[in-house]
Amino acid sequence: MKRGRRPPSVETTENSPSTPSPTPTSPPPTATSTPAPTITATAASSPSTSPTTTAVPSPRTSTSTRAPTATEAETETMYEYEQIMSFDQPMMMAGPSSTTSTSSSVKKTKSIKSDNSLDLRGPMEVDGSVKSMASVTFNGDFSVRDRIEAYGDLKVSGNLSCAGKVKSMGNVKVNGAVVCMDKVKIFGKLKVNGSLEVQGDLEVWGALTINGYLKCRTLTAYASLTTVGDQSWYEADEGETVHGAKLVQR
Repeated sequence: MKRGRRPPSVETTENSPSTPSPTPTSPPPTATSTPAPTITATAASSPSTSPTTTAVPSPRTSTSTRAPTATEAETETMYEYEQIMSFDQPMMMAGPSSTTSTSSSVKKTKSIKSDNSLDLRGPMEVDGSVKSMASVTFNGDFSVRDRIEAYGDLKVSGNLSCAGKVKSMGNVKVNGAVVCMDKVKIFGKLKVNGSLEVQGDLEVWGALTINGYLKCRTLTAYASLTTVGDQSWYEADEGETVHGAKLVQR
């Protein structure tokens, strides 16, 4: 009977390896097997979400941004070109108008006084007098409402109208047209190339040369008086006094 009992123990030992067989079906292998499909499931779910969110819009945005950049660049360049063309045309039209306005504008100032020589450029209106302890030069068109005094030479190149007296300690040269409303006194020479009209008395201490036209109320010349050519002449409404010789230069 003991021998008969031992074989069943051997059978139990044989059953023991059957018991370890369920050990492979124990939770660890199942746990490892089950999470794997879950991971695959999540992987499957992740691509489902990825195409909807990232994959689909990214190519659209990339293509949409690249395509308009080329077209926008062309449109911007065309727009800038149109702006440049539309900007240049008014500037070309406004350029000469601005220059003509500045060239035709008349400067206005009050009395001008200086211890040095004056070189004035017109057109200019002087609402006062012009006085210099040296020479005075007028270039252009001028209108002086008061007297002109120069302790040096006085030169006029253009048109000058003076409402006051004119006095020069040096020589006076007129190249243009000068109108004086009051008397004129010159201690140097007077040379007229153009016209000189003095509505007052004219007194010249130096030589007087007329190459054009001279008119005054009274003329007093302490030196010679010379007219250049047959077209030059002078007239004194109330008389003349010439202490020097009268000459005609041809």
